Amino acid sequence: MKKQSAAGLFLNIFLRAFVIIMGVAILAFSVFFIMKLSKDKGKKNDAPPTTAGEKILTEAEAPDTLLTAQPRPATEAPATESAETGKPEAEDAHSATILVLNSTDVMGLAGRWCDTLNEDGYASTSKSDFSTNLEKTVIYSKKEGLGENLTKYFDGATYQVGDAPEGASISTEDFDIVIIIGNADDDH
Repeated sequence: MKKQSAAGLFLNIFLRAFVIIMGVAILAFSVFFIMKLSKDKGKKNDAPPTTAGEKILTEAEAPDTLLTAQPRPATEAPATESAETGKPEAEDAHSATILVLNSTDVMGLAGRWCDTLNEDGYASTSKSDFSTNLEKTVIYSKKEGLGENLTKYFDGATYQVGDAPEGASISTEDFDIVIIIGNADDDH
């Protein structure tokens, strides 16, 4: 019989013990997996059947709202004129698509203003950034009177009819109202 060194003997015993321990571990995991699989199979039969309609989007087809602001379509109400002034009356903007742009250095400000508007029933709001720093908030509306009442939320905000100026980090074309938050309203 050949003599082994102490290191060789130790290595031989260590490898045999390792193989035995791994075999026991594999056997234990196999038993656990089989038990889990049999329990899950019984639960699947208890679940009610589901159906999918034609209008359901898959995850790949759904727009990523974190990367793009996709406004929801607004319903248009006919503008009415005031009998006293002959100007169109302020139109309710609760169903309008609103884009809130942050022109300040305060992180998350547009999101906080969207939350405030959402709490007050303005459900279709999106947020983004504006490249130029403004002192006062400006509200742009595509339709005269629409959203004019939003000036009450802001300190000295002005209301203008027309397209918002260039400088938004996303396209403003699909929004009925664009609010550019200025430094006067950065404490929200």
